Amino acid sequence: MKSYTPNPVVLLCLIFSVFFFSSCSKDSDLLLDLVLLDPETDPIESDGTDGSDEEEGSEPTEPTSKGDGVNLLLNGTFENSNEWELLNGSTATGGVLRIITSGRIQGSRSNWSAQYPNISVESFYIMRRYRLTFTARRVSGNDVFRVGQRFWNVFDDNLTQDFKTYVIEYNGKGNPGGNDLVFGGDGDGDVFEIKNVILEDIGARTSKDGTSKDEETGLPTQIAFSTDFETDQWGANGEKEPAGNFWEVDHGLPRTTDHRDSPLKSGRNGGRALWLGDYNNDIKRNEVGKDNALSFREHWMGVSVNIQNKLPETRILIQNRLIANGSSKTVNAISLRQAEEDGKLYFSLSTDVNSVDTRPANGAGSNTESVFFDYTEGEWIDIVIHYKGAFGSDYKGPDTSEMSRRLGMDVRSDGFIEIWVNGKKIVDHVGTTAYRYARHGQEVTGDITPKIGTYWGGAFSPQGDVYYDNYKIWMGPNGTYQDVDSSK
Repeated sequence: MKSYTPNPVVLLCLIFSVFFFSSCSKDSDLLLDLVLLDPETDPIESDGTDGSDEEEGSEPTEPTSKGDGVNLLLNGTFENSNEWELLNGSTATGGVLRIITSGRIQGSRSNWSAQYPNISVESFYIMRRYRLTFTARRVSGNDVFRVGQRFWNVFDDNLTQDFKTYVIEYNGKGNPGGNDLVFGGDGDGDVFEIKNVILEDIGARTSKDGTSKDEETGLPTQIAFSTDFETDQWGANGEKEPAGNFWEVDHGLPRTTDHRDSPLKSGRNGGRALWLGDYNNDIKRNEVGKDNALSFREHWMGVSVNIQNKLPETRILIQNRLIANGSSKTVNAISLRQAEEDGKLYFSLSTDVNSVDTRPANGAGSNTESVFFDYTEGEWIDIVIHYKGAFGSDYKGPDTSEMSRRLGMDVRSDGFIEIWVNGKKIVDHVGTTAYRYARHGQEVTGDITPKIGTYWGGAFSPQGDVYYDNYKIWMGPNGTYQDVDSSK
């Protein structure tokens, strides 16, 4: 399998000065890196640190993650105002965005001067890091110029009347209101001009040594989601789950191996495991999920599964469900299923470029490839999946520019799927890895909801027990098999 780690970006010019500052946002984590550039030179990499622990005279460290050169903004050159919402008399034409300020952008949406909505797919479970490059100057007024991710301030400065180019790196969280890019200022009636705006997604947040842990979960920063089920890591049925590494209960009530009725008494490495099965007599399924925790972006997933007995006519044990606007009748990117033949399971994969634009006849498994493997009832199966979603470089269908822009990647390219079972690679595919439409024609968004649990077949006859343990998701291109190895 080829390596998908981006090549380092060669520095194009000398750094004249480096200024470190923190956001005025209520989120004190939003620490920025700023490089002020000569207006006639190309942007260069900032050092990827927040400067708070720099020793006097120390050299800046190499960035921990690089941009892939994909501009998340379709119209950052301002040949017209397409894609932008302009407020308070602001204009965009002839290559220049001219904004008129109306008070601090943190105070009210009506204070924003220019907004670019939905800069990327929203995710509520990971923090992304962005690099914003722009050239700007003051035309009139005396107050501060600001840039925000919605109401979160990510940059402020007293601009001069000469155009200067700025490079900012900032940590942006998924936001229920959107991941909008906003320009404005503190004053009322100040005028600024902006041009050549580039916004790159440069990966999950890391510290300068690449080893920091998330303050909320204590996990390495690029592990976006991880549950070992040693505690009840799900919300009550019908209620919103707690924040963090918790599942949503979709059907039935989860139990664990320490339940008095559990046939299996311990997890993958001792401790507890999640028990899903027929004990609640739900005629459809016993399942938990995590809405929009994944996307077409490159990621790793690991989980251990223990099937106590064959589940007659059971359709799905694990699924990574593609989300479409207003529909769940999509073809899964990946699903694990019980085979009719004893001692066999199989992965169902969306790998046919000729099926990308086919509306699915039966939903989750339509027009998919089946990859079978052996298993033994009552033994743990360790699964690792490495995935990037795309329609394939041979895809010739309708325009995909809007989806590509939101994802920060070209979906009209080759994706890949690697799958290991108990340490043995059984899938190594490059090309088409996702289909585009739901059953009634709705287009997929690039978001993926992972689910685990038992689906009963056409007979709707609940029977059987399945256990899950050590579920992990790594977001970004720098993960490894070992990072999500569910056997450990």
